[in-house]
Amino acid sequence: MNNPAGRTVGPGQVIRLARRSAWRRDYDMRSGEGALGWLRWQPGRRSFAQAEGRGIGLIDLATRRRRVVVARAGAAEPLATVDRGRGGSVIHTAGGRALRWEKMARGNRWAIRDQDGAVLVIAAFQGLLRSSAQISVERAMPEQTAVLLCLIGGYLALSELQYKADLAAATAAAAAGSG
Repeated sequence: MNNPAGRTVGPGQVIRLARRSAWRRDYDMRSGEGALGWLRWQPGRRSFAQAEGRGIGLIDLATRRRRVVVARAGAAEPLATVDRGRGGSVIHTAGGRALRWEKMARGNRWAIRDQDGAVLVIAAFQGLLRSSAQISVERAMPEQTAVLLCLIGGYLALSELQYKADLAAATAAAAAGSG
């Protein structure tokens, strides 16, 4: 991805994905400088989302069998893929860069790492009605790269959070039905 404006994000910058509504899985992505994009699941679609980010345009994120494919809307060539495995997931970007998606020791926290260490750290939160994700930038990078990785990380973290919430609700319903 090219970075025509030359903008970069630096270490310590925080990017937030905050749910707009209690009824829809629709998130705004913002940083201290303002809006960076959005991420949205359509009602009833657990494994497909659309997003738009500053500098990257409209993209589709789709999970198919243990693989997430990130592509420009309507395009065949992916911007990135995420291959899920037992030791963590591997993110392959169009630039050929391989990154790891790893669960951190406590809570709903993950990191996107390369061979030199963490690039982004993602913490996801589930409230009573709304969920959100807070992403800390650990290394300087072009803004477009950061936006793409934040959308991928947000998709993965918020999908995991939704899966846990659905599992807890199903377990509670089963327990209520058997008693």
